[in-house]
Amino acid sequence: MERWPPAVEASGDHYCRVVCGHRIDFATHERVRRAFAALAAAGLEDVENLHPAYATVGVSFDPRRVKVETMRETIEAALREAGAIELPAARRVELPVAYGGEVGPDLEDVARHTGLSPQEVAARHSAATYLVHFLGFSPGFPYLGGLPPELETPRLSTPRPRVPAGSVAIGGAQTGVYPQATPGGWRVIGRTPLRLFDPSRPAPALLALGDRVVFRPLPPGSWVEIEPCRPAPPDPAGVPVAEVLRPGLLTTVQDLGRPGFAHLGVGQGGAADPVSLRIANLLVGNPEGAPALEITFGGCALRLLRDAVVAATGADAALRAGTLEAPGWQPVAVRAGEVLEMGAAREGARTYLAVRGGLAVPPVMGSASTHLAAGFGGTEGRGLRAGDVLRVTPVPAPSSRRARAVDPAVRAFLTRAGTLRILPGAHVGALGEAALAALTGTPFTVTARSDRTGVRLAGEPVGSTAGACLTEGVPAGAVQVPPDGQPIVMLADHPTTGGYPQLATVIAADLHRVGQLRPGGAVRFELVDGPAAAAALAELERVVAGFAPGGRR
Repeated sequence: MERWPPAVEASGDHYCRVVCGHRIDFATHERVRRAFAALAAAGLEDVENLHPAYATVGVSFDPRRVKVETMRETIEAALREAGAIELPAARRVELPVAYGGEVGPDLEDVARHTGLSPQEVAARHSAATYLVHFLGFSPGFPYLGGLPPELETPRLSTPRPRVPAGSVAIGGAQTGVYPQATPGGWRVIGRTPLRLFDPSRPAPALLALGDRVVFRPLPPGSWVEIEPCRPAPPDPAGVPVAEVLRPGLLTTVQDLGRPGFAHLGVGQGGAADPVSLRIANLLVGNPEGAPALEITFGGCALRLLRDAVVAATGADAALRAGTLEAPGWQPVAVRAGEVLEMGAAREGARTYLAVRGGLAVPPVMGSASTHLAAGFGGTEGRGLRAGDVLRVTPVPAPSSRRARAVDPAVRAFLTRAGTLRILPGAHVGALGEAALAALTGTPFTVTARSDRTGVRLAGEPVGSTAGACLTEGVPAGAVQVPPDGQPIVMLADHPTTGGYPQLATVIAADLHRVGQLRPGGAVRFELVDGPAAAAALAELERVVAGFAPGGRR
């Protein structure tokens, strides 16, 4: 019998994990459910997200406002009150499913593997009652326990690049439903017409932790296709400020993300380099979290439709306003009719372009950030295209005082990306100190497979014999070790949960540097202690504060 309250462990300087057990069973699930309820009821103001999983509850928090030792004590105090919480009765949710045919292309393969007929597979799958252990992987994706053992089937050797939304699938000893069209390696046996996740609903996720799910077979010919989510209309409060002439490789609208929804499988997201976004906004007089453009590797061009004040920070890319070169890292006045053109990034990966007033886009779940995988937020949940019109919230023009140039040493401090400082991660004990030594002992190269989800590295394998661990919450900056031993550093759009061991966590002061790593670049890891991580964050915040009105830089 596991003790209560459960142990609380720090994993980096911005994440703690509540360890409720070490296996997948109902008793452990109930402890997870109670711990999650206790933490949610406590209303901890410095907590950004709660990540319930099979045997743990992760707690992401803002280390600028609370130290990790204080957060641990606060979590422990909240858990001691969990006994007084009355958990709601489990809901029973029916999901209609069409099995086989075009919507269940792997049903025949599952039947062959199990020695059953396709009809028997469907009958046994729909006869069971499933427990929603948690939501993760993607928004609204349920990890369901209770698959009949005779239906266990290995995953596909090569994942599909696109699994349709609503697909019901089996992966090993698990079954689940894909809420969005995403890549996936589970074997698809059917599809439900219900939408498991819709960000426009008051309760976006159809299912929740602790629900009981049953699949109800649909009669042949009764299938109804899922309607796609309708993008939110343009915000009428904004006025047109620029037309996109050339979007570059990938340009999206981002802010500081949407905290508070990790338990629904929705990560915080936001800018991959939040420090550069904050500074760009401060330079033009916006609140530091106002929506701005994140431009990957440069190459973006906009035609101004009205006079505007802009600032570009982050990756170094040449910027021209009309016929004149425009300086980075300071406010620039651009006139209506001029073309604002950005060249290819010479250093770094992402440039942030803020417009005075902030881009006006309808918030989705409290944020303007673009969630590319789920297709919501920003501009219709996608990257910008030629012809898109950007809108801005009208505000008074700034004063005409001369902008100060940024000290080159300050800019170099903010954009340095060759070394990432780390603290031990959640599974360093399982992987061993030798794995941590291997991570810090040699440089790695950023591969072309890196994106906003994670930075994939290549080098000497780290813990190449590492096996799978129980899926659990994943913080930003987690250094995961897949079976091939090549580390992956989690970036802004990382899944809320993951099954690879977490060897280390990048400290909060260096998270913005991860967003500036580019393919082919070299990166090293440096192990530091808690006081060094806290001092580094305090130094970073002093520098950022210098960009605010009246600050020094």
